[in-house]
Amino acid sequence: MSLDSPLQPVSAQVAPSIRAIRPLTFYTIVALVFIADQVTKAWILTRLQLGGASLPIIGDKFQLTLAHNTGGAWGLLPNGNLFFILFALLATAALLFAYHKMPQIELFVGGAFALSLGGAMGNLLDRVRRGYVVDFFDARVINFPVFNVADCAISVGIILLLIHFIRSPK
Repeated sequence: MSLDSPLQPVSAQVAPSIRAIRPLTFYTIVALVFIADQVTKAWILTRLQLGGASLPIIGDKFQLTLAHNTGGAWGLLPNGNLFFILFALLATAALLFAYHKMPQIELFVGGAFALSLGGAMGNLLDRVRRGYVVDFFDARVINFPVFNVADCAISVGIILLLIHFIRSPK
């Protein structure tokens, strides 16, 4: 019986092992996020002082304000640097494992993994090298913590994964 036969059992039909997001694309996204995060942090450290004046971007609604974050957003686990290092290492390993073990991975999901991985690695390097994460985006329109490029990438990655899971057939 040929593979084209309608009587062929579904389990016997071989699905192609295709990655919609190729490793070069995946790791390019990871690298671009990581580099953008580290370059912006290095730049902000040369421009602002901790506890010093903020640099207004959109009046007082959006500013650049240097902050050293030893915990998580909204003051979660202050001085929890070791916890967040271990969490970032686990997240990095899980994302890499999932990417390489999934025979097929959609562009949407692969992009979400790459954004999250690049962000996790950027903040992880800060925590290991400095003992804190450099944050500087200060959105004062709402009560929101100061954040950075890595945080943006992680957040967008998580939002993309949530959209994927909500829209996927059950």
